Amino acid sequence: MKRWIARVAAFYPRSWRAEYGEEFGALLDDVKPGWRVFVNVLGGAIKMQMTTGANWLKLAAATAAFGAVVAVGASFTVAPRYVSSAAISVTPQPDPVRPVSPQALRQRTAEHLTEMETEILSRTSLSEIIQRPSIDLYKRERQRMPLYDVIEQMRRNIRIEARSSTPIVLSISFAYPDEVKAQAAVRALAARFTESNAVSNRTRETVYRTFWQDEAAFRHAKPAPPPPVGETIAVLDPASLPKSVGPNRIAFLAWGLGAGMLLGLLAALALRWPRGVLQLGGFAAAGCVLAGAASLLIPNRYTCTAVMEIAPAVLTEDPLATPPAATPAAEFLRQFEPQVLSVESLSRIIQYPRIDLYPRERARKPMEEVVRNMLARDLRVAVLNGGSGAAFSISFSYSDRVKARDVVQRLLTAFTQERIVRERVKALQMRDDKHIEILQRKAGENLEVIDPPSLPISPESPNRLLIAAAGLGIGLLLGAIALGLRRPRTPALQPA
Repeated sequence: MKRWIARVAAFYPRSWRAEYGEEFGALLDDVKPGWRVFVNVLGGAIKMQMTTGANWLKLAAATAAFGAVVAVGASFTVAPRYVSSAAISVTPQPDPVRPVSPQALRQRTAEHLTEMETEILSRTSLSEIIQRPSIDLYKRERQRMPLYDVIEQMRRNIRIEARSSTPIVLSISFAYPDEVKAQAAVRALAARFTESNAVSNRTRETVYRTFWQDEAAFRHAKPAPPPPVGETIAVLDPASLPKSVGPNRIAFLAWGLGAGMLLGLLAALALRWPRGVLQLGGFAAAGCVLAGAASLLIPNRYTCTAVMEIAPAVLTEDPLATPPAATPAAEFLRQFEPQVLSVESLSRIIQYPRIDLYPRERARKPMEEVVRNMLARDLRVAVLNGGSGAAFSISFSYSDRVKARDVVQRLLTAFTQERIVRERVKALQMRDDKHIEILQRKAGENLEVIDPPSLPISPESPNRLLIAAAGLGIGLLLGAIALGLRRPRTPALQPA
């Protein structure tokens, strides 16, 4: 054992060995050291190396290199992701009966594609693809996460981009750890575009033919004009064999270097000032525990969201006129939001017996202030697709998830009813029987619910992990301040 202790003593700094080496050797000859002495000598060597000169930089560099090696090695255990892609072409068909300029035709087709993309990426559509038995995506995630979060994860892995505008070509890609399922999901997404377009064209043609055939039979006895021509969607490139995309090992290397260097610096700090580090750790632990306990006093908040889309009109008063594009959601909200989200309308929802929102606030505040707080804090109506599309979302946050869903449902109904009432009043004022008939047949512009409000499962806030991390940081800061205040200062020299 003396031989091993003597070898460990060689790791002490040179200045220490020059001053105490002989005494240390003589001491080893006089005693019979054991494993405890060996551990103490080894610990002293490490501590003195770290507290001498700039050797703490050597420790940080060594741990950084070790962390980089470990991180790069761990990157080889990460499963690769397979990316499958497909391309579809959208061909606008010119209508000889209702001619428009090529620019207007492309713009209408682009708006139609935006509507289809909103529908295909909705929760209803993606949940069906995820749970389809032949695909069965995110099986493990669905066992430990709400389906809503799984759908959001799938959306992040889907990319729909425009390759060209003339003709319009869309690229659809999806990344997934299983190459077979990645290809199957891309096939399903591409098929959804063609199916949605075919259903839209058939519906438009059926409504159009039925309406004008009735007009010809009962009023004008003229043959019905041909229905408007819709777009044609074809799959140019079917779902390709997935390409393997491995983990970003440069990112793993950077994280390993950073983590290793941080651990090395912390180890050097602990060896140089062990008591101060223990006190800092105590403050940090206390702050983390107190913040975590305080977060339990904050009530959970559940957010329910629904999406509505403004569907373009199928028919107009003129049978040969080109159906106009859908009203942009921003313009629609400017017209209807002041009425639907007025103090009177929202106060009825707040005081509805089955909902009964904010009972404590209503007991001590006027209703106008309660509604203002609801609009500023809990209710959000936002335009989707970059602010230029025909879809918008309605979301509401509350401590009761059932009430959050009921509020969103009543707001959907309020928007739909307000639009119908305005259209009927407009038709009666114009005394236009054809406009009324188009409205009754739902062949004009309509509101459609793309994503119905679902019952929230997990609370959106508070983020207790973030609160605990904030408590940890505040505890470290307070600990550093306390150590600085308690640190003894060298008294200034007084003149004789």
